[in-house]
Amino acid sequence: MDNRELLTKSANGVEVYFDRVDSHTATHFADSPPLRALAKEAIEKTVLDQEYMGFDADMGRVVGNTDAVENDPSDEIVYAKRLKRDVYTSFNKSKSAQPCSVVAVALGRENDGSYNLLSTWIGSIDSPPFPGDENETPESKPYWTRHSLVWGSQAIQPGTETSKCPW
Repeated sequence: MDNRELLTKSANGVEVYFDRVDSHTATHFADSPPLRALAKEAIEKTVLDQEYMGFDADMGRVVGNTDAVENDPSDEIVYAKRLKRDVYTSFNKSKSAQPCSVVAVALGRENDGSYNLLSTWIGSIDSPPFPGDENETPESKPYWTRHSLVWGSQAIQPGTETSKCPW
């Protein structure tokens, strides 16, 4: 079954699709329904011309809350697997999401020349992948030890929560 759905076309007329069932994009759209329209708006203003494109789009207005926060020693940190993810994410139970004007967009070019919206969220794209991810970098563990996502901002796989760092 093909779960691809056309989202929009870029500024240079390239079609952008997303997997409406089994993708990070689908989980982010479910967690934050307004994100779909924001991603569409950002893509429609962007020329797509690279194999992989990850960028921030400042929308010029507050568009929602970013759930990425910096940790401090007094914070309660837990770990869990988000829906449709195989690796653990750090979550902060002490902090709240913060207003943000930026939408992050990650796209990959397909063989037919169209793009797949790999992921999108409110906030900056400057964070490295989570530890254990296939695209993990040397910065992943240090960064995600100092930062986390706000607890309750994203759906998690039941039974995966732990207070012990899995990395």
